[in-house]
Amino acid sequence: MSRFRAASFILRLAFRNLARHRRRSGLTITALAFGIALMVLGQAWTEAMERAVVDPAKNATLGHVQVYRSDAADDGTGEISFIMPQNNYRLLDAPGAVITEARRIDPRIQSGIARLTVGALLSFRETTMDGLLIGIDPKARPATYPALAVVEGRHFEAGENGVLINRGVAKRLGLAVGDEFVALGTTSDGRLNGVKLKVTGIYSIKGLEAYEWGSCWVDIAAVQQLLDVPGQAGTVILRMSDGGREARDVRDRLNAAYAAKGVKARAFTWEDMGGPFIGGMLVTQFIATIMNFVMGIIVAAGVLNTVLMATFERTREMGTMRAMGARKRDVLAVFLAEGFFLGAIGALSGALLGAGMISWFASHGIPAFGEAQKYTYGGDRLYPILHLMDVVKPPVIMLAVCVLAAFLPSLSASRQRPAESLRYV
Repeated sequence: MSRFRAASFILRLAFRNLARHRRRSGLTITALAFGIALMVLGQAWTEAMERAVVDPAKNATLGHVQVYRSDAADDGTGEISFIMPQNNYRLLDAPGAVITEARRIDPRIQSGIARLTVGALLSFRETTMDGLLIGIDPKARPATYPALAVVEGRHFEAGENGVLINRGVAKRLGLAVGDEFVALGTTSDGRLNGVKLKVTGIYSIKGLEAYEWGSCWVDIAAVQQLLDVPGQAGTVILRMSDGGREARDVRDRLNAAYAAKGVKARAFTWEDMGGPFIGGMLVTQFIATIMNFVMGIIVAAGVLNTVLMATFERTREMGTMRAMGARKRDVLAVFLAEGFFLGAIGALSGALLGAGMISWFASHGIPAFGEAQKYTYGGDRLYPILHLMDVVKPPVIMLAVCVLAAFLPSLSASRQRPAESLRYV
């Protein structure tokens, strides 16, 4: 018998054996297909999380690399928070020069912007609320913060003490474009100070609506005036030409150059400073990994059970095959082929079902069922996108799991002696 005919015979035998127990095979394939479909959807869900929240955050808040004064965290906690007002006692002098030097050190840095953040009381007429003033250089904004969009009014210009507010602040204080309000805060040496700001527009960052809170984007000169720190900034935000893929390498290169020159500065990546933007994504990735692991165990147990039962039921049949001249590897191949067929049919069905689920959710969105999930999604719904690798990778992995799960019972069946198998009742 040629190798081709032998292989064809083994495959036909394996397929016939699965067809003899249609209910058992069908249940195994159904469970496998459903599990793979969930894995495919989970993969697309995780990627959608990054695309919906992390990418906008890099384009409007985090940048790709951030530079602080090296002692900015020397306040007892040992950490720098991207969201809370920075330690305004330890600021960067001449932030423009810091940006120029960073671009000289690493040409991958495309642009940079100086930022100074402070908590303040926002007061308009009879209403006051807590807010966060994020001071930025308006001239550098388009290149470094392209996702900071205006839905009403316009972006502020340098020297006009302009401010962009979100719809929440506008509603809470009753503000409209063109209104002026007062921001009250304390200077770096503890004195009470205030600054008058003019609303030039209402902003929105698509994908980060749930993160806007009471944040207001304002001319950095106004925040410097409020803190009485002319020409200084809390951090410098750097944007790279490659979308931040090599942010860690750029960070390390900057820190090495700062250390060699004795510059009091330290660089961090967007991942270092991501806070809740990447926190939700990391939790989702962790949950998806656990789910995939559990699903793999369930699938492996199902395939193992199916092949193991087939081994016990056909012990006599295997003995007959061995007595007629079949080799151990032929018997092994029959059971491995059964595991492969189970995995292949289940993987194909799961891939198609998963692709269908992604396509449906891409149109209708995955709804957020609570406020916490809205923060994770960056909005009310999450819209996954169908990618080929999302549909191919989980089924291929689970197909390999099926074959491996079938290996042990197949090996046991191939090692049985013909005489013992023929006596089996």
